[in-house]
Amino acid sequence: MSAGSSAGRLVALYTAARAQLLRVMGLASRRDILAAQERIDKLLREHQSAAEKVAHLVDRGLSERLSRLETQLGSQTRGMDGRLRHVARNVQSLVRHAYLDQTALPFPQNVLSQRFHERSQNEEDGITLALIKLVGETNRRFVEIGAGTNGGNSGFLAEHCGWTGLMVDGSPERAKRLVARFGRPGVRARGAWITIDNINQLVIDSDMSGEIDLLSLDIDGNDFWIWRELNACSPRMVILEFNGAFGPERTVTVPYDAAFDRASFKTVTPHYYGASLAAFEWLGRTKGYRLILVEPRGINAYFLRDDVGPDIPAVSAAAVHPDPTKDAQPLFTRIADAKLPLVDLDSPGEPEASAPVSTGDGPR
Repeated sequence: MSAGSSAGRLVALYTAARAQLLRVMGLASRRDILAAQERIDKLLREHQSAAEKVAHLVDRGLSERLSRLETQLGSQTRGMDGRLRHVARNVQSLVRHAYLDQTALPFPQNVLSQRFHERSQNEEDGITLALIKLVGETNRRFVEIGAGTNGGNSGFLAEHCGWTGLMVDGSPERAKRLVARFGRPGVRARGAWITIDNINQLVIDSDMSGEIDLLSLDIDGNDFWIWRELNACSPRMVILEFNGAFGPERTVTVPYDAAFDRASFKTVTPHYYGASLAAFEWLGRTKGYRLILVEPRGINAYFLRDDVGPDIPAVSAAAVHPDPTKDAQPLFTRIADAKLPLVDLDSPGEPEASAPVSTGDGPR
């Protein structure tokens, strides 16, 4: 064995023994300290990387869950926020119920004070039930045109009160959800694009012809012409969505177009659809109905057949319009500038000059 190799082994042995001794004493060489620090830094980097990966996975999971919730509840404005608003309104409804004696209130306050939301667009559920208490019911049947996914103004009656009837929506996707929710014995839920050519046959085929207790109509377009054409059933009460933007004075409606799509005109204005409240009041008189009230949100109007609830007085569109002082002329000017037609029922010869003619063989 050479002296060099022996010395090398001695040095290595000494270094190892020194390092071990320093570790036992809780001390370390600068080299050991640096090596240990490097190992610590490496571990910290690995930990940071792992933490970032976990945070990313958590964030992605939360984002996916929030997206699923938004899909179930709708957009922020019409979904969660909308539901919170409905909860607040229903709390107000409970407060009114606790502190008001509805039997001591005059009409329409005795009815409007009972409003609440469960299935309807706003608080029509409570208003409808309150009116039924006043005018009674016969066969508990309804026809709901434009039912959406919640069953519209008839959803509560079908879900909780045992009513039977027809629910229709023109959107295939909404109709699919409507059928899943309300398809049951006694309720005919289906999808169909409503026209003057198929409305009466749909009612007849669904065994809803003759007298029914409620008709609700909300299709954001040809509502005036559909109600004008509908004669297969005779509803005791009618709920109609009107176009409040047309103001309280003018009796106007969009002309009939079997393929009318409100979204097609939104680049001009979101308010080119349906008919004014005054137009529905006009049409109601020709069909033997009277306007009795508008719900507080100013979206839906209630009509009674003239022989129903004779103690409940008729009102004018101007008296119950939700925004009677708003100037609607800028909207009419915008519509005219875009060369979009309107049917003015106060013009000589209207609406007969613009009235569509049913062929009876439209889409089913």
